Amino acid sequence: MVHYIRFLKPPQFDYNIKIPKRAALSASIAITTDLGDAFYPGNLSVSVGIVTQIKTIKLRVASWTPGMRCLKIEIKIPLEYLTSRARLLFTSSDSLEMDSFQHGQVPYVVSAWTEDFAGPKEPLSDAVVRCFRLPSQKVKLLEIREDNGESMARHIWDAAIALTAWLLDHKEQVLPPGKKQYSVLELGTGCGMVGLVLASMSQSQNCRLILTDVDDDSLRLAKYNASKSREGFNSVWETRILDWKEPQNFTLNQKLGLIVASDCIYNADHIPDLVRTMSDLVKHSQELCKESAGPKILISTKTRHSSEKVFFKLMNKAGFKQMAHETVPMRDGFRELIGQEVEVVHIHVFERHDQA
Repeated sequence: MVHYIRFLKPPQFDYNIKIPKRAALSASIAITTDLGDAFYPGNLSVSVGIVTQIKTIKLRVASWTPGMRCLKIEIKIPLEYLTSRARLLFTSSDSLEMDSFQHGQVPYVVSAWTEDFAGPKEPLSDAVVRCFRLPSQKVKLLEIREDNGESMARHIWDAAIALTAWLLDHKEQVLPPGKKQYSVLELGTGCGMVGLVLASMSQSQNCRLILTDVDDDSLRLAKYNASKSREGFNSVWETRILDWKEPQNFTLNQKLGLIVASDCIYNADHIPDLVRTMSDLVKHSQELCKESAGPKILISTKTRHSSEKVFFKLMNKAGFKQMAHETVPMRDGFRELIGQEVEVVHIHVFERHDQA
């Protein structure tokens, strides 16, 4: 499984230490699974660096050991490193390389970045940022800010990481080139990672992305993340409220080519509402274009409970046919080291054809 470096105590500087021309950096981190319910079980070196537009400087290497739940880090930093805009990086990469989806692989420990800051006069925010290099895309860098509060809905989950890798490796299958109009709707967008990757993949100004979620806070975060990369987007995007319990309140104004969702079936109580919402969206899309073929549905899920099987039964009952099923291995440095089988995320493609 993928692990994530998280800030338990966000990085802070103390400029009132007795060492001339130095500042003290302190932070507390944890390395956990996507839901934060387990900690990294092995040994891991965590490199701390400061990154400016001109250079990257490694400040220290700290050691995470088995049984840890918190790693406290304290570093004395020359003030000259803090005279221009910079950000801090906490990573398992010894060379301080940015996380990447090169060759369709997923990172096995996702790094934590701070937001930009400008020296002693500007305090660090408590946000954690995930930065990913996207291969062969017009948008080369994807920045995803997570909500540092208790809501896991606005964090990156494994299924979003896996789906991103899969999408980048199946670009033409997902967003066929030459389409005059193509609309994509994401359900449960959270912090917006999957939708923004799709936006980065689009080669056409006629591709429209609709990022949906049940609450304003998630959409606000997705909109903020989109603003960090929007100059490179060809597609048009928008954020909208969509409550699966009341899908009839959502108005669809254009034919959909694709509906996408990641890690949305882990709570079995929500599955009937999710299936009904997708069924309504397909029906309304068919009515708009007067065609029997509905949009493809792309579901990315990491099996967490046996109760999730009801999703596939309800999809079949609603007339959806599974057209494809692939798996994405989730890199796990510890499991690979001891020879254990790595976990996978499942990618399912569904379609439904009704009479127009």
